[in-house]
Amino acid sequence: MTKFSSRTILALVASFTLLIALLASSTAKAAGNDDLDNSAIEEMIVVAHHTPTPAHLVGSSVSVLETEDFAQRITFDPAALLRILPSLNISQTGPLGGLTEVRLRGSESNHTLVLIDGIEANDPANGAAFNLATLAATSIKRIEVLRGPQSARYGSEAIGGVIAITTHAGTAKADVAPSVDVGLETGTHGFHQGQFSASLQRQLGSTLWRNQVSATRALTNGSNASFFGSESDGYRNRSYSADSALYWADDGHLGLSIRQTHGSADGDPQDFAFPATPTQGLVIDGDENNATRQRLVALRGQARTGNWLHEVMLSQNASRSRFRTNGEEISGLRGELNKAQWTASREFTGNLFSHSLAMGMQYEQRKFRNFSASFAGANHRARDQQRSQFVEYLLRAEQRSISVSARHDNNQHFANLTTWRVTGTQAITANTRAHASWGEGSANPTFFELFGFIPDSFIGNPDLRPETSEGWDLGVAAYFCDGTCRGDLTYFRSTLHDEVTTTFAPPTFLARAVNIDGSSEREGWELTLGADIGGSVAVDAHWTRLDSDDAAGGVEVRRPRNSGGLNLHYAFAGDKGKASVSYVYHGDMQDNEFIAATPETRETIKAVSLVNFGVSFAPSSNTTVFVRAQNVFDKEYQQVLGFRAPGATASLGVLVSL
Repeated sequence: MTKFSSRTILALVASFTLLIALLASSTAKAAGNDDLDNSAIEEMIVVAHHTPTPAHLVGSSVSVLETEDFAQRITFDPAALLRILPSLNISQTGPLGGLTEVRLRGSESNHTLVLIDGIEANDPANGAAFNLATLAATSIKRIEVLRGPQSARYGSEAIGGVIAITTHAGTAKADVAPSVDVGLETGTHGFHQGQFSASLQRQLGSTLWRNQVSATRALTNGSNASFFGSESDGYRNRSYSADSALYWADDGHLGLSIRQTHGSADGDPQDFAFPATPTQGLVIDGDENNATRQRLVALRGQARTGNWLHEVMLSQNASRSRFRTNGEEISGLRGELNKAQWTASREFTGNLFSHSLAMGMQYEQRKFRNFSASFAGANHRARDQQRSQFVEYLLRAEQRSISVSARHDNNQHFANLTTWRVTGTQAITANTRAHASWGEGSANPTFFELFGFIPDSFIGNPDLRPETSEGWDLGVAAYFCDGTCRGDLTYFRSTLHDEVTTTFAPPTFLARAVNIDGSSEREGWELTLGADIGGSVAVDAHWTRLDSDDAAGGVEVRRPRNSGGLNLHYAFAGDKGKASVSYVYHGDMQDNEFIAATPETRETIKAVSLVNFGVSFAPSSNTTVFVRAQNVFDKEYQQVLGFRAPGATASLGVLVSL
């Protein structure tokens, strides 16, 4: 990846954007009035740029999922929600509560940045990936998925893309009426869930004070994570969140948000014993427990000075994991990510086009601690810091848009990096547009990869280098049937250098992270289709074809070549009733056989088709009852080799608004 000074890159971007502006002004005159019909696509995308942008002017590939109706939240498990979106592969170690990772366009799980209410939620201690099991689907209001390298905007961990999750507590704003919501749910496998949320606002002169709190508690006896034995592996989760904000004229805003999650998942161990034992590599019944805790805190401020809008955010992401065997704590991890960010943006409007400029600075401090009860030498502490500068220019016209962004990272431990991204859209006809993006990504080795230690399982490697990537995509989106039908076909390709992978080296055969020579290649196609029928029926479908090869030319694990889904939503009884049915297909994929002496051994995980559904009905304006089920036909399958996925589950619940 090319290295420039921050001053040089900012000058290059400024020169290039000036050229783009001149070209746009000349082409806009020739465009005429054959404008793209965007009457049905005025949804604003927040995650793609520093400035919220209409969906039809976003050059990157983006999916948006709204979950306003309980019928659409077909499970407590948020992984079920993400499975209905293209290019998202979910890996879950067994039943609800097992480690649940997402791979976007074939990238690694720690190459997808997850934001919760704008705060980076990737675990700063345990591998820098986000564990979806810690999040309740009932707390989710909106999901935006931004695909492709996004490091120019978001820094490390955004090689594959970004998943931005907005919760109900994160939507506090001035136009929401006071409310109290209480929900109860019970289901199979001893599943019980309770949720509470409340909002209150008060006018203080010309200032509005808005507050929102929520809490969720869930527990289940679970099912057996192993294909051997009969022990059920349970899960407990509780989460709390609060958002308090002041709003005043001229876009002024000051707010504090807090979110804390506690999870406790029972599990079964894998036998890594060497030399070989009769159970080596198998997931066997056992008494293991992984307790996790994560706290997200953010102080946000926004104010306008003249034509510039200034935004400041101070945030902290603190996590802790504790691993127990037979009730005894054997190891633990602690991580902390502290951020300070300032952004200034300005909008420019004209007769032919509008454009915006955003720039800013960011400071990050990361901390890590590893604890082992058996090995005193594994009790390791580490920290680093990073300073970044970024800039983005966005030009928008009726028929086209183009954006250019760049970021320069100065890390304490690794070489300085500059990453960039260019995106664009162009109307082809009144109802058809082309979109494209091209950019670079980077990911620093995680503290766990550098210094982590788990007895009989993993040892860190302090000599790791950062991973880098470049990628692009090109697609065509169209609206037809008078705007009631829509489709998008996108081709994507990316190359990853210095990929960090796991090896098992003698004499200990403990897992160890290493950089591999060569490049990993990922490419494929994404197809999405949708239709609104008669105002009461909505259908959408997606299909992804993915070819993902490692540096040696082998197929990368836990990435199905073919995956897809079909979703049907039906409104009845004058919109009092809502029903959703989801069909999900995951094709054959490879996974490593967990035998320390032969890590190169692969097994095929067979394809599976799953059907989920949810139905809700509101007998009154303040009461909703719902039923939902997952894996209706009780298919036996696995997403991670050796870990049994849950069978059929069902639940019944009620939500009351006071």
